[in-house]
Amino acid sequence: MPVLKPISGHSSARPIMLYLMKKNRSIAADYINLDAPLDERDAVCFDWAAEMDATRHALGNDVPWRGMRVRTYKHYIVSPDPKDHIGLDDLRDLTRSWASEHFGDYEVAIVYHDDNERGIPHAHVVVNNTNLETGRRLQDPDPAALNHSLQRMAAERGLRHFSDTAELAGVTARAEKMSKRTRPRSLQREYVRRAEADLVAQGEYSWTADIRARVRVARTVARSEAEFRGALSAMGIVVSDNSPKAPRRDWLYSFADHPARRISGEKLGLSYGRERLLSSFKLKGAGHLPDASEREIARIAKAAIEVGDLEGLRRLARAVALIDANNICCLRDLERFRASDYAKRVWTDPGEEEAGQLVAFIEQAGILPERASPYAAREPASRRQSGGRRGEGGFSSRAGSERLRDAPAQSQQQRTGNEKGGAR
Repeated sequence: MPVLKPISGHSSARPIMLYLMKKNRSIAADYINLDAPLDERDAVCFDWAAEMDATRHALGNDVPWRGMRVRTYKHYIVSPDPKDHIGLDDLRDLTRSWASEHFGDYEVAIVYHDDNERGIPHAHVVVNNTNLETGRRLQDPDPAALNHSLQRMAAERGLRHFSDTAELAGVTARAEKMSKRTRPRSLQREYVRRAEADLVAQGEYSWTADIRARVRVARTVARSEAEFRGALSAMGIVVSDNSPKAPRRDWLYSFADHPARRISGEKLGLSYGRERLLSSFKLKGAGHLPDASEREIARIAKAAIEVGDLEGLRRLARAVALIDANNICCLRDLERFRASDYAKRVWTDPGEEEAGQLVAFIEQAGILPERASPYAAREPASRRQSGGRRGEGGFSSRAGSERLRDAPAQSQQQRTGNEKGGAR
């Protein structure tokens, strides 16, 4: 039977990450809600601690609460029964399923080792303390309930398990009642299907990639749902609700002049879905760039759309993704990124091979300030009162709202000139 050992962390996630990666002990790694590289070798070296620390910092969840020491993460060790002779693939399946069931709304890093005396693979599960949907801190789950769930999953896979059949409690009971149909199709923030990736790699037009680029820019410059919809409308994209009968509420993105080409947000990745975007807007745009940077991004996007420069729009979108993924706020951060080890850099697009060009584009475009603005500590999400944010009057009412308002959408002829049939 697998054994579950919980440990609480009270510091940055970097020490535990360095410990787990020490002496190249990691044999594999899995991630939930983290923009990790798709390549298995790069994923093992991914700097997930920086992303976890940035999330807690942005939402004020790395400071003590009511005089109590802050718990920044939970660390669970999943050790299978040696008699099962479990392989790495089976352990990964068991651990991923267990972590997704209980921590699907959190940032999770799973690192696998086999450095014990008998070479038996085991898993280290590190869960960040911030719920990405609500912004609230992780309440310490019931260890017994988590263990019951792990034993149940082991039994389902034909592994040895504790025979206690008592009714599952706490989070396990709630998870049992939740239908699999209500879960998102993918837990990746950025989800690129093979058809889209193949078209882009061949230099051909993909309307899915086109929509993705526009939505990525809009979510960067918008700070409310109204601004988000307004920015997309200015870029020729219509936002609508999916069917009331759908298991999950989501938004559909389509071209204004070609409504048949539409795709739901979560098919592009969790960070494009309705729930995640509304949560981001509710949390007052944590992680947004300075006003001047947002205006410059909007200006470049408008210019690209006016001349039908899809590649320019995609380059801007990839640059924005690189800035967001690596927590780059100014040119000094960009220089540190350029000087860092390749393995420590975060890429959000598969097969990223244009690092130097993207960095040069960011510098030349004038997107970033020379230095970052002084950081103002944020209150924990649970203490913030609902209310307005900067520019809460909507996209069209903000100063400089004309930045995208009059931008014409790229014509159908420009978008479909080199498209192959209806392939995405």
